Amino acid sequence: MTRRNNYKSRLILVGFFILIVGLAVFLFTPLKRVKEEVFNDMRLAIYQQQINQDNDALKNIDSNDISSISGDVTVEENPEAYMYVGELSIPSIQLKRGFVSKDSEYNNINYNIQIAKESDYPSVRNGNFILMAHSGDAAISFFDSLYKLQLGDVATVSYQAKAYYYRLVKMYDVEKTGKVAIYRDYDKRTLTLITCTRNNANKQSIYIFEETNE
Repeated sequence: MTRRNNYKSRLILVGFFILIVGLAVFLFTPLKRVKEEVFNDMRLAIYQQQINQDNDALKNIDSNDISSISGDVTVEENPEAYMYVGELSIPSIQLKRGFVSKDSEYNNINYNIQIAKESDYPSVRNGNFILMAHSGDAAISFFDSLYKLQLGDVATVSYQAKAYYYRLVKMYDVEKTGKVAIYRDYDKRTLTLITCTRNNANKQSIYIFEETNE
């Protein structure tokens, strides 16, 4: 009887261990995403505190590095990768993400939302602020929800203690050739977002915002 009880006890322990391992595997990926979101919110809070204290675009944009990615890809936990100089916010799709300076080594879509080398900063009169990021389901797919945008949606860019407001006026897809044509009004300050087209590995989606007073 004792031997049988010991055997049952071992079976219960083994079953419990398998259950714990299974739960850990199931929860690991969502928890990593939550962790990254929490860290991002903290970094944005620090950036905003600093801001409070401190109180055209070229038509051919090199986009070879933009892709839709999946799987276990995470942002390297390096504080220098998050020395934000500004923030992009689009409330309609619950997007809020900081960006580093254009000359930072972490101005790269494998770390952050990337400012295109052809881009102007938001402060440039009638300039075009061009941002690129991955889509997909990895932790660095910061533009995964852009496909949900609708004409008229508003985006805010905070830069150098000033907020710039933009309204979405145009959306279109282009073939993925390594170059992106940007069609915009050169008499207006513009925000352009670029990412891979959802469910189409051969195209990229372009979102054109124009400055608004809102």
